[in-house]
Amino acid sequence: MIKKIIGITLVLTIIFLLNNSVRQYPPMGKLLNPFTGYPALIESDNPPQGTLIFPNLSDTVNIKWDELRIPHIEAKNENDLYFMQGYIMAFDRLWQMEFQTHAAAGRLSEILGDKALDYDRLQRRKGMIYAAENTIGEIKKDSSLYSILESFADGINFYINSIDKNKYPIEYKILNYEPEKWTTIKTGLLLKSMAWDLTNRTEDLEYTKILNDFGNRGEEVIEELFPIFPKKYLPIVDKDKLNLGFTPYKKEAPDSIYKSKNYKIKTSLNKNSSIGSNNWVIGSQRTKNNNAILSNDPHLNLSLPSIWYLMHLKCPTINVMGVTIPGSPGIIIGFNDKIAWGVTNGYDDSMDWYDIQYENESRTRYKYGEYTPHIKQRIEEIKIKNHATFYDTVLYTHHGPIVWDFKYYPKDSMIVHDNYGIALQWTAHDSTNELQSFYLLNKASNYEEFKISLESYDCPGQNFIYSDINNNIAILHSGKNPIRFNRQGMFISDGSDAYYDWDNQASTPDYIPSEHKIFDKNPNPRWYLTSANQNPIHNNADYYYLSEHFAPSYRATQIHKMINDKNTNMTIQDMINIQLDNTSLFAQATLPKLLPIIEEKYKAESKEIKFIGYEWIDILKKWDYKYTGTSIAPTFFEEWINDIEKNTWADDLDNIIWPEIDKLEDLIVNSPNSTWFDIKTTDKEETLIDICSISFKNIVQKLTNKSDIELEWKNYRGTDILHLAKISPFSSLDLKTSGSENIINATRKHEGPSWRYIIEMSQPYKIKGIYPGGQSGYPGSVHYNQFIEDWVNGNYYDLKFLDNDEFTGIELQCIPNH
Repeated sequence: MIKKIIGITLVLTIIFLLNNSVRQYPPMGKLLNPFTGYPALIESDNPPQGTLIFPNLSDTVNIKWDELRIPHIEAKNENDLYFMQGYIMAFDRLWQMEFQTHAAAGRLSEILGDKALDYDRLQRRKGMIYAAENTIGEIKKDSSLYSILESFADGINFYINSIDKNKYPIEYKILNYEPEKWTTIKTGLLLKSMAWDLTNRTEDLEYTKILNDFGNRGEEVIEELFPIFPKKYLPIVDKDKLNLGFTPYKKEAPDSIYKSKNYKIKTSLNKNSSIGSNNWVIGSQRTKNNNAILSNDPHLNLSLPSIWYLMHLKCPTINVMGVTIPGSPGIIIGFNDKIAWGVTNGYDDSMDWYDIQYENESRTRYKYGEYTPHIKQRIEEIKIKNHATFYDTVLYTHHGPIVWDFKYYPKDSMIVHDNYGIALQWTAHDSTNELQSFYLLNKASNYEEFKISLESYDCPGQNFIYSDINNNIAILHSGKNPIRFNRQGMFISDGSDAYYDWDNQASTPDYIPSEHKIFDKNPNPRWYLTSANQNPIHNNADYYYLSEHFAPSYRATQIHKMINDKNTNMTIQDMINIQLDNTSLFAQATLPKLLPIIEEKYKAESKEIKFIGYEWIDILKKWDYKYTGTSIAPTFFEEWINDIEKNTWADDLDNIIWPEIDKLEDLIVNSPNSTWFDIKTTDKEETLIDICSISFKNIVQKLTNKSDIELEWKNYRGTDILHLAKISPFSSLDLKTSGSENIINATRKHEGPSWRYIIEMSQPYKIKGIYPGGQSGYPGSVHYNQFIEDWVNGNYYDLKFLDNDEFTGIELQCIPNH
């Protein structure tokens, strides 16, 4: 009888689940329905062919897809061109575009329910929608540019309105919601989301804790552990090139630094980690074919559908190709028929955090010098699936939004004292117009136009590298930077003191003038330029303070070395070899110091431990310092260094940010008796010898009993490219990759080269490119993850930059209805 009851209950439960939604999840019966569910989407991503009518068009547009599924759009005017770009982009990536804008706007609760509320609140409190609104307001001042943005949005909406709901992308069915109208603000949100990813600096809150924890030694510790100019680094621009013909405006530091009592007490990642990007350009004087060659591989968090989308856009005023962010018009990284460009993150400090002291608990005013200005309130309405709407009041000061205060903060990771809040000032909050920059950049035909296009490029700061058909090469460090005193903004600033404001200088500019931006062009006799997120200037150059943190110079140094080793007759294949290089200069510098310590220590160890340890010592002695996928040496070395790092910093810095890895190299190589190696919880005073030995034994024990196959770097670490909604079957997991952090091929567990691209400025161009994903956003398509295997294996595709009548492919003619 009991078994019968259980059986009936199980059947009824299955019937209920198949036909009803449980919380935010879809009714599975509907999802599997052959007419409305997943089966209805089979082959839905096949590009349209023949002729289609578009009422919004003013003239005919022709589209052709090549064998890589790259659309080549050819129109007779710009508005038609961007309309069709929006339409085609939505055809392939609609769900991705919309989901990313929901995330940026703090609207995931509408899709995922109350579990996303904390995320949404933080997005609203960071001022993401506020920033996007300011940018769209600035774009509207240029009626022709705004018209293009509207045409782009119209194209997306035409696609949304043209598809039956049964043909909505699969993620809509799984998450049980529908697409909404695309607006220009959504494009603004995408741009701000990318700016946040590349500029967010919550480290200010953690540096402030270090300043407090070490008392009178705080500033000294900061200078030692987090130097602006490390002992070993390679600037982007040579020292003698920084004599730019101007005297920088100065801002003097106050007599004593402000020390906030509010700060972050825990971070999710201890390392001061650098994802990294590389770009370089070789002058014609050093290449085999006497043509400049430009290379770029921006490293970002990897996801599916891919971050990037390849397109070719052409009309009488534009002929440009490359990758763009789905949801944004134009091309972000690429080339036109005159110039080519690539980018790396500039690492400028684009945001400062400020202590705000409220006048009283009502939080209607705050202290600012002799004044108590009113606080502006912005009511954020957060709709939650299957729950009541949540209303959050975000307070705005002249600095920006108050992200946390004493009434709302994550108590497990922050301290905010009574009557205080912490406000964020961010250049992306301002009325910036990066869309104008890319619009002009896409049309630029020479270096001067390239420079002009970047004058309106504010955030995120980037190193734009350049080449053209006349074999000019250049690099320009772009972005909007306030004129600061040394280390201003590294710690939480005093929001009541005008001296810490960005706009407090009566007789000088508030921001670095565009004519003072760092650049270099046609460097003779070097004839190449490169950047890899390192500090752009020499340590004694007379220039502005840009940031407290740049990436270590390992990647930049190795790029320079590989270029100089080849010297002349360089080819595209040489550029590929550089992009795929797995050499660890950190290992090269530190391992010869660490191995002798271990060999000496093991002389006194027991026979069994000695034997196991010496196996690893022998492997490491033969290692070529390359993080090659088939090697087991990097597996041990990486684990060993991570353990040394933990044993060095954890007791002193606890859960707060740790110094960059080049600081650890400095201690290993130059200061083996440093007190930073001492473990404070023991009676003994440890040195590098002790830390090195303890960590070595830990890793020998950890890796014992693992097979050689398991220990191969590609299997031990590997790479996961996760679906944006973390849907496992739509992800590409356990990819057998080489490379690591601080290596040119900076591939990691979830990050890596999001777009590898090389162009030789020959006539016609020779172009290579690949990204880890595919053009289609439909997980059931062969074009969803089409490029990933080749990306893992270091292969590239030849990209076609041709007129549509010069190659065969799927064709679509788009015609107006008049």
